[in-house]
Amino acid sequence: MTDTKPTKPNALSNGTNMSQGTTDDKPVEPAKLRVVQLADNGALRSYGPVLRRMAVGLIDEVSDLSLLCLETSPMLKHVPSPPVRLIKQTKRYHQPTYYSNFIDREITITAPRFGLLERLCPLKQAKRIGAILAPYKPTLLHAMSERQARLAQHLSKLLNIPYVVSLLSLQNSEVSLFDKRCGKILPCNSHLARQVRRNQPNLADRIQLLPIGTHVSDQPCCFSHGQRQAQLFCCGRLEYRYGFPELINSLKQLSKMGYAFHATISGQGPAEHDLRRQVKMLDLEQRVHFVPPIETMLSGSDAYKAVLRTVDIFIQPWPDTAWRPELLESMSVGNAVVVANGVKNDLVTEGKTALTIPFHNEQILTDKMERLLKDREYARRLAQCSQAYLRKHFLASRMITRLAKAYREALLYNKE
Repeated sequence: MTDTKPTKPNALSNGTNMSQGTTDDKPVEPAKLRVVQLADNGALRSYGPVLRRMAVGLIDEVSDLSLLCLETSPMLKHVPSPPVRLIKQTKRYHQPTYYSNFIDREITITAPRFGLLERLCPLKQAKRIGAILAPYKPTLLHAMSERQARLAQHLSKLLNIPYVVSLLSLQNSEVSLFDKRCGKILPCNSHLARQVRRNQPNLADRIQLLPIGTHVSDQPCCFSHGQRQAQLFCCGRLEYRYGFPELINSLKQLSKMGYAFHATISGQGPAEHDLRRQVKMLDLEQRVHFVPPIETMLSGSDAYKAVLRTVDIFIQPWPDTAWRPELLESMSVGNAVVVANGVKNDLVTEGKTALTIPFHNEQILTDKMERLLKDREYARRLAQCSQAYLRKHFLASRMITRLAKAYREALLYNKE
């Protein structure tokens, strides 16, 4: 098939005004919702398994959906294209500025030779991207994390359309850039929502809590495999500050107590060599195994669930302030969870959805894991309670419904 190239308009604006669709406050028709989602590798990883469901679930609400990612995330291969228009970037400079395949709805654009210029002048990047997006006449932009807020703001002005921003953490300065074109701010947990309301009370009317959702298994997989040895799992970047040395020491204590288990540590990072050496020195090589990060282990969009369905106990020995999908997915398949105090994601309630431990407290970590290993029925009840909680508050279908509503309200939003 011959690649075709859309005709570029003379101007970046697609003629869409922010007040479009506001007459008499009529509901927004799906035909007027042409959305471009902006993401990077980190954002796509955060949405993880729900990324594909979200794209498919929005078909009835959004007439045209595009996903723009200027990085090379492995999660891109899980985006269904079609129906999503996938816009990727390459550094192969012999290619044309951009080319497209309208059957596959995949577009590849060429990165500039000297990317430093765009980093120094973000508006320059926005103009390049805006010229590519304009032929598709988007009516709304969605920055899928706070890191894309600046680009969304520039594109919003160039294309004369509103935007929405999802918040996965408040560690990035772009969260202070919301302006009158920002129709909705979508924090993924109540802690972020409270923090934004406290820091920027003038934005309170635009804040809408939008937890990332998932599909929940019917039965817990925790200790559902008869009398086999317990399967423990922990994943994350392999750094000392994440509590991996204490976890390995706790596993040694459990081994001395006579508990039979296999523990898997999934990830990579600068401390991997030392952690492997610690396992060897403690004579745990037959019990503790290192594997690559979950998203690289299997190619399917449900790689997280496929891996975690083989697990009985999921351990996160450090507190997370940014959203990560692993804890949600471990609860969804029915793992019993042990997690460090300080996790801010609305998932953890001590004794109801998880067991919590003080950060860097090796002895309490050992005690909590021993309780689950010793009383398998209690571990299964804990897993069942966490699944019931997810069904009530964290279903993917509910997330998609709320996101579609946020899109419609953002398109109607107008303070000009």
